[in-house]
Amino acid sequence: MNTPFEKLTELLSNICSGTYMTAEMTEDSFKEHMFRPGQGAHNIYSISKSITGCAVGMLVDEGKISDEDNIYDLIPELFPSDFHPGWKNVKLKDVMTHKTGVPQDANIDIDVMDFWADGKSDFLNYFLSKPIVYKPGKGPFIYCDTNYYLVGRVVEKLTGMTCGAFLQERLFNPLEWRGNAWGVCPMNHTLCGTGLFVRARDLAACGLMLSCGGVYKGKRLLSEEWITKARGKKGCYGYGFTNSADGRWFMTAGMLGQAVYVFPEKKISFSVLGHDVPLETVNKEIVPLYLD
Repeated sequence: MNTPFEKLTELLSNICSGTYMTAEMTEDSFKEHMFRPGQGAHNIYSISKSITGCAVGMLVDEGKISDEDNIYDLIPELFPSDFHPGWKNVKLKDVMTHKTGVPQDANIDIDVMDFWADGKSDFLNYFLSKPIVYKPGKGPFIYCDTNYYLVGRVVEKLTGMTCGAFLQERLFNPLEWRGNAWGVCPMNHTLCGTGLFVRARDLAACGLMLSCGGVYKGKRLLSEEWITKARGKKGCYGYGFTNSADGRWFMTAGMLGQAVYVFPEKKISFSVLGHDVPLETVNKEIVPLYLD
């Protein structure tokens, strides 16, 4: 009988010609399948947000920050002089759950827009100049790459290094990543909300760490408490992750079908990279195989 991973690769081979590669990792095994020759690392788009959230989790675990902290109190010197007073009520957790309270036009989606032509090359100034039009934490869910760019700037302020450099030291190296690259804004700050190029193996290693409650090869990288909070409530979005309706697994996904699946019960994870990967079909046909 084929294993779940073999069925995953068979499914994607049959229904998605745009799949690049997929990988699976447990505590004592690793499998990877490349569907066609190509580059090793690929843009994981919004999975970058969940990776940025791990940086926050590390700082929370060390007692250097709380997700209840107000953004303004963390980086007051970075706010424009005429910022909307509503920003003083925005908590870090509001930003990470995309309930900041900003209007839809606050987003700078570097994957599809020409921010130079639109006069938005100073990402932070543009974002923090926007008014707060909804009650923070209570208003509508407005998905925004710029939210996690802001989170990254908080990490940079607290650590004295870019979010990308901090995570290289504290997450990527311990997970033995085999090569990555992260885009920066025109002012050389890590994008954080998108733009991270990673290999399927490295994403699976991150997923395995999460499935093992924050431990990888005997070393604790994140607390179980943070992971529980980051994955969100059942059926909901947390801090870059989406929890399943039954709470037995969770995932993080990016544009065009990039994904990492995490199964705490089995301490196993798999990742998928590609173009137009049908994640709904993967959820329906493959995920149950990992839960049996």
